[in-house]
Amino acid sequence: MGSRRKLGVGWLAVLVGVALLVGTVPALGSNGYEECSDCCFEDVVVRGAGAWWANARYEYKEGWLYCGRPEFYFSDPGPYLYCYGYVYYETDYGPEGWYLWADIGQFMEYCYVEYYNSSAALTPPSTGWVLIRLGISDDTLCGGDTDGLPAPRLSGGEPCGGGEIVPGGLEGFLDRGWPEGEEPPEVGELVVSATYEVGELISGCCSLVDGSGAPVDASYLTLSWYAVTIGDEFFDVREPIDSRLIYEEEGGFCFSIPTEGFAPGYYDIRLGAPFVDHQWLRVEVVAPAE
Repeated sequence: MGSRRKLGVGWLAVLVGVALLVGTVPALGSNGYEECSDCCFEDVVVRGAGAWWANARYEYKEGWLYCGRPEFYFSDPGPYLYCYGYVYYETDYGPEGWYLWADIGQFMEYCYVEYYNSSAALTPPSTGWVLIRLGISDDTLCGGDTDGLPAPRLSGGEPCGGGEIVPGGLEGFLDRGWPEGEEPPEVGELVVSATYEVGELISGCCSLVDGSGAPVDASYLTLSWYAVTIGDEFFDVREPIDSRLIYEEEGGFCFSIPTEGFAPGYYDIRLGAPFVDHQWLRVEVVAPAE
């Protein structure tokens, strides 16, 4: 399968690496690009890829769409000569769909990987990625026994909203918080908002406002919750449990999540609605007190 991202290996990879090292991104040509000065998309976070160098936070290529969709990239060489990647949609240089390309190198040593997803979604899909290309010149550089699997999971990449979700309760988004004077602990990529015992209801309220603080005319909110495995840096892994719509009542949105059957651990709650940025909340669920 072809890829417009395959920039070559060996000496060509060295030249590209030098360009990235001094702060430039390789020119990708104008075919398929269109300006979109008002476009805004959240970063894409790639987690869990067997090709570890692909796991990173990819920023939206501001002001442009490619093949009618946003393109995302990162460039962070760290201790290497170069390390960069792209998440993009392609129609001309291979099967139509989403691609994830990442490349890392150190002089004549290099590793590159490419994943593909046949989804036609307007933003990068979370799951369904398959490995289609893997090149390794040095097992030590690439981590020894990596074969590019498992495939990655992606999150983010959604359009930025024009408003926000704001707390609707005395304790913030949830019906409880931390005692006054205590700093909420940061666990993984999020601060822990509250602690609940298994069997308790996780309850909360919120409202929706636009950039000026005026209420947003939206009749529902999407409530989703996930079990979380804490990873290194921001590479936490979320496994979906359930999701439902919450409808507006008296200008606000109130919700509750039963924890019967939950194992002790960390759980994430996602609040989302049309035309606003979504909100993540992390809670800890502990065993009931004896």
